[in-house]
Amino acid sequence: MKQLSEIVHNSSKDERDILLEYQNIDVSKLETLNVLGIPIDNVTTDEAIAKLFRVLEKKEGMHHVLFLDPIKLMRMRPKKTLHRIAEKAGTILVEGAGIGWMTKGRLKERVTPIAVMMDLIRLAELKEFTAFIFGAKDEIVERIYFNLTRHFPKVRIVGRHAGHLDRQREMRVKEAIRKTGPDIIFLAMDFPEQEIWIENNTGYFGKAVVIGVGGALDMLSGADKKAPEWFKERGLIWLWRIIARPYRIRRMWETFYFFLLGIRERFRK
Repeated sequence: MKQLSEIVHNSSKDERDILLEYQNIDVSKLETLNVLGIPIDNVTTDEAIAKLFRVLEKKEGMHHVLFLDPIKLMRMRPKKTLHRIAEKAGTILVEGAGIGWMTKGRLKERVTPIAVMMDLIRLAELKEFTAFIFGAKDEIVERIYFNLTRHFPKVRIVGRHAGHLDRQREMRVKEAIRKTGPDIIFLAMDFPEQEIWIENNTGYFGKAVVIGVGGALDMLSGADKKAPEWFKERGLIWLWRIIARPYRIRRMWETFYFFLLGIRERFRK
């Protein structure tokens, strides 16, 4: 997985072209795809950013961006406890490979948290949107902040805090989010704590676009060295974590059941 400096260096889009690209996309015609009872946004990365661009401009309310991989999909199906979170999400994107296989090729593209984060940071610098980063370890957050402000000197990051907080520090973070009123919040926690934290604290987010980026901060900083590149490049980090930690019996069963359901969906007319 490329680190932040490589991602920025390899981007050759002209600033004006970026805005024109997003503005020329008709978001009213974007499609959704029903996968195991969850309406997924069937979009490319550019279409996803164009949709979020409109949301940021309109500022009509808090907008949760949810990324799905097979494990999250299995736990957010109808009649599952976490399905309520999928129902409330404003945008649902496919992060992990496997879901595309289940859709028999109907899914346009796998959209990664890193791609969305970097494009929104680029957009935030151009349109003066503010951002707040929360989660991961202190050194990771500081490294990401340093690199982002170095590569995007005009971007306004109005707050940054590490995760794993005690109750008192967590309340200070919530108040910091409420007082700074960021346009975009990047939240990096494990699943499902991340999604539950978003659900439980919507009152502090104002009209922000709240994006659960999971381990994206670790990968951007280069701190995530665990998963082999082959798994990272193919969107199979979720599968590698199951293989590397076989004691997670529940996830192993969910993966097996996911593939059984996928076979059923692929042969369904």
